[in-house]
Amino acid sequence: MFSTRLYLRILLSVLLIVLTLGLGLAGILTRQATILGTLALLLGGWLIGALVHYLNSYNRKLKLFFDSIDDDESMLYFPDHIGPQEQRYLYATFNRIYALISAHKKHEFERELHQKEYESWEKLMRVLTHEIMNSITPIVSLSETLLRYFQEDRESQPDQTIADPTHGKVVRGLKTIQCQGQNLIDFTESYRQFSGLRTPERKLFSLTGLIEHLLLLHQEDLQRQHIDLTVDLYQPEITIYADEKMLSQVLINLLKNAMQALTDQEDKKIQLTVTDQGRSLRIQLTDNGPGIPSNLLDDIFIPFFT
Repeated sequence: MFSTRLYLRILLSVLLIVLTLGLGLAGILTRQATILGTLALLLGGWLIGALVHYLNSYNRKLKLFFDSIDDDESMLYFPDHIGPQEQRYLYATFNRIYALISAHKKHEFERELHQKEYESWEKLMRVLTHEIMNSITPIVSLSETLLRYFQEDRESQPDQTIADPTHGKVVRGLKTIQCQGQNLIDFTESYRQFSGLRTPERKLFSLTGLIEHLLLLHQEDLQRQHIDLTVDLYQPEITIYADEKMLSQVLINLLKNAMQALTDQEDKKIQLTVTDQGRSLRIQLTDNGPGIPSNLLDDIFIPFFT
């Protein structure tokens, strides 16, 4: 639409210039209207200048538009509510294009920022897991050795230098160190797995059986919290080809999150649904909790964010 109007205006301007100059030259050459012919030539020259100025104004705006893109300008705006209709239409088009380019650049920047954030987390996890494992493993190993010494070799201690009450406290302390240290090792190992998930080991297994095991594992907690959990399968027995351990861990985490989300809920409900999607299955776990606040949605995949 804009180009049609512009071309039409240029064409009419050229025709008017040719007509004006033609009349002026005719008047001068025939000497029948020398003065009018001269005025017509002057008018034609003015029309040429006006047309050049008109075209240059658009050229300048186009140059400004493309220069702003090259320079990554973020505050450029063309006033699309003043001036001729063609100009307003062009400026509105510029603004729309620039808005799309700005939105695309913002998306690319956020994607790059998230990538750098993930890489930072990955580096941090590698350093932490390396340092923690190097520090805690000898402690756990030593505590186990000392614990065996007190439990199995008490008779070899000379003169019963350690009294029974002291012996009990030492054993309990060593057990605590060993237990807490092992928990820390397990936690660190899960932290390490997060930074580099292993290759899935796919095989055929019963999804129905996995879900039954999941329910059995959490049956006590569900009853204690008075949570009504329903399972809706598209058929009684479902066999899938996937990594059973990974899928099991995902379902356990989702179920735990759902149970935690219902802490302050009166009528607590969780539903696990499996539907057939043709060449794939859809496993959906929903609860009637308050949901995730909108301001936290961007943070839920940050490691260990709660």
